[in-house]
This record gives sequence, structure tokens and C-alpha cells, in this order.
Amino acid sequence: MTAATLVAECGDFSPCSHPRQLMAFTGLVPMESSSGKTPSCGTKTGNVHGRRAVVESAHNYRCRPTMPGAVRRRLALIPEWEAGLRPISWRAPVRLHGRLQRIGVKKGYAPAYTAVGRELCGYVWEVAVWTRATLRAEETPPAAAKEGTVAH
Repeated sequence: MTAATLVAECGDFSPCSHPRQLMAFTGLVPMESSSGKTPSCGTKTGNVHGRRAVVESAHNYRCRPTMPGAVRRRLALIPEWEAGLRPISWRAPVRLHGRLQRIGVKKGYAPAYTAVGRELCGYVWEVAVWTRATLRAEETPPAAAKEGTVAH
């Protein structure tokens, strides 16, 4: 649901050449806490709906990730071209759960959810880039290229 919300808000991720650009689009940028004459940076100026969806989704990483039997059976039914998504789909919850626990204990859970949401944006971007590259590789060439003719 979070990825669908980001796609609805951002459209195609092609303008984002790096995950930091998607994170900035949602307004999930690191904030600077400084005193004195240095101004504070990182205001929440991004897309409100995308940021809310990502931070709410970060709450799902409170529990340790597991692979119950039903999930294993569903993964076995996934076509082979999507096998490249399996490492990403398992690496993300393991890393995000650990990060949430470390930051939550150290700084509190409110900033931890935001940090995990920022990193979740990076994983969504990674899957979008992987999918785009896979679909481009599977595209068939135009009819003129098949016949060996060159279009001028």
C-alpha cells in the first residue's frame, strides 16, 4: 500500500536518479539541530501524503520479521523473473527492524519511525528501478528492427 501511495503521489520514479531524491520528495530529510546563529535545516516541505504513508508503514517494523509457512508458499508461486526481488524483499524488513530497535532505544521511537520511513523510501526506489530495468530487458524490439530495415 505504501508503494502504491508513493506511485500515486510521485508518479513514475524516473525523475529520481537516486533514492535521496525520492526521500527529499516526501520531505524525509535529516534535520539539523544546532544552536546559535546556524539555522535549522530539513523542514518538512515534501509531499504530505507520501510522508504520512511511509512513516505509518514504518510502524510495521516493530515486530521481528519472520517467514511463516503461508508466506513461503506464496513466494514459491512467484514467477522466476521476480526471483531478483526475493533478496530485496527479505533484506528490507530485517534491516528496518534492527534500525528501528537501535534508534528507538537510543533516541526514542518518534524519530526512529521517521528514520525507518526514510530508509523504506530507499527500498521502494530500489524495487522500482529493478522493475523498470527488468521490464526494459524483456521488451521486444520494434517490427522494423526485426526485419533488419533501418528507419530514417
